[in-house]
Amino acid sequence: MKNNRLLTGIIIIVSMAGILYFGIRAISENSKKDGENPFEYNIENFKKSEKNLIHYSEVQQININSPNAYGISVGPEDKIYVSGDDSVLILNRDGSTHSSIKTPGAAYCLSVDENQDLYLGMRDHVEVYDTKGVKKAQWESLGERAIITSIAISKENVFVADAGNHIVWKFNKSGRKQARIGEKNKAKDIPGFVIPSPYFDVAVDPDGFLWVVNPGRHSLENYTKEGNLRTSWGEYSMKVEGFCGCCNPTHITILDDGSFVTSEKGIARVKIYNRLGRFVSIVAAPDLFKEGTVGLDLATDSSGSIYVLDPVKKAVRIFDLPSATRGRFLKKLPPGPPQKLFIKE
Repeated sequence: MKNNRLLTGIIIIVSMAGILYFGIRAISENSKKDGENPFEYNIENFKKSEKNLIHYSEVQQININSPNAYGISVGPEDKIYVSGDDSVLILNRDGSTHSSIKTPGAAYCLSVDENQDLYLGMRDHVEVYDTKGVKKAQWESLGERAIITSIAISKENVFVADAGNHIVWKFNKSGRKQARIGEKNKAKDIPGFVIPSPYFDVAVDPDGFLWVVNPGRHSLENYTKEGNLRTSWGEYSMKVEGFCGCCNPTHITILDDGSFVTSEKGIARVKIYNRLGRFVSIVAAPDLFKEGTVGLDLATDSSGSIYVLDPVKKAVRIFDLPSATRGRFLKKLPPGPPQKLFIKE
């Protein structure tokens, strides 16, 4: 019995000594790292961009005189439309003010059609204005849960992204509701939209097909105007080619050649993918944005310049390819429609 007690005592003493030794060693090693926490979630290394992947340059900034800036669109004649708390500001390409339109509240997103009619997303409904500020229509409410985050226009239809109801509504231009797009449907291989935060974007490509960001799945989905899923691309990755965080990309726009421009939050940056969904270039690296920047809405003009609405700086930031290097980075891919690629050096 005494031997058992002695053995138990020795085991306890040895164990306590081991705990003290490794505890002191761990504290000592941590102190050598200047207080660095090895378990801290740190994305600083992922914010560093490879310089050879950045082919665009910022060519202009247009300051926005508004407490808040929510949405941007570029319409005919490359007029720039920016929505704020109670107005839409219309700017010329040189940054001068063309005019402004008063609105009854904040338009959180907007789109302009070929007739220069403005379609404004007013949280739960759409309002339509002409360029003189005359309200042409107010469409029906989409319900108490509705949070309209994006509007895309084709020749015949208006597609409205509703983050609250997790759906894309299809309207005709008279405001008549025609379809619900993107509802989960196993029979049609439609996964359903996962929207953890109110970032949910739509765009129409040059061929008239609808593209919808599925942010929680880190992908872009392509639908026919009838609501059938055609294809999708995108993946979760901390590498620059992918999308990371809870819900990215937050915004998209599509160039005339079918290439995609995307923006992200968490790691605030703007990138380009070709029409096949392959990473092409960084447009704006994270170090160009202030810490915590979110809501980088996007637009493009007739020349292919990329417009980034920076709500923290309250500015429209315009990016373009340097003319001296444009030719070296453009290449056509056979077979299929012409498309632009950037050739890595």
